[in-house]
Amino acid sequence: MSQLHRSPTSTPTRSEEKRRNLLVTASELFLQQGYDGLSMDAIVSAAGGSKATIYRYFGSKADLLVAVVEYLCEDFILEFKQLDTSRVELTEGLQLILQNLVAVVTSPRHVDFYRLVVNGSAQVPQVGQTWYEHGPRVWHQSIFSLLEQQRQRGLIAADTYLSELPPILFDALFSHLTTRTVMLGQTCTAQAFEPMINELITLVTQRLKTP
Repeated sequence: MSQLHRSPTSTPTRSEEKRRNLLVTASELFLQQGYDGLSMDAIVSAAGGSKATIYRYFGSKADLLVAVVEYLCEDFILEFKQLDTSRVELTEGLQLILQNLVAVVTSPRHVDFYRLVVNGSAQVPQVGQTWYEHGPRVWHQSIFSLLEQQRQRGLIAADTYLSELPPILFDALFSHLTTRTVMLGQTCTAQAFEPMINELITLVTQRLKTP
């Protein structure tokens, strides 16, 4: 569990607050300047304190980048994690999940973030794993939970194989989104992807066996 998130009733200690402030400042600088373009001195200059303080909390620039990626992943999915699909029909549940994914990935901030992850993981391999665990895997699990809930309600046949559907569905949309926003540099609205979402949902519902 991330060290950044505590119970709503607990009060962060001074040390935790200082660590978080450093992390927030470093996150914005990494997004703006990338991994290679950012020095620890620049982070200290923006956040205050000393390099010794940053090293004490994060260990190294590479470790700081890993912490930044985890923090930003959690920040992007704050609203998504509030979704409750336990009582909705399959089509509506998939729409909620995929529409939220589109909203996240088409934001200019996420474009900068994805570039940071791609470039950073080439130099700090743990960056890619951290991004996957706190990003795509969370979406995979949410889709799988929705499908499993539908099966438990008797709306999907009990013997239907579900494990590969979440990554296939996520990857199809995510790949298209990042191609448009990151690789081609297009500014896209969430509404522009509604036809693709509807097509993907149709393919999934046709694939699933009904009781």
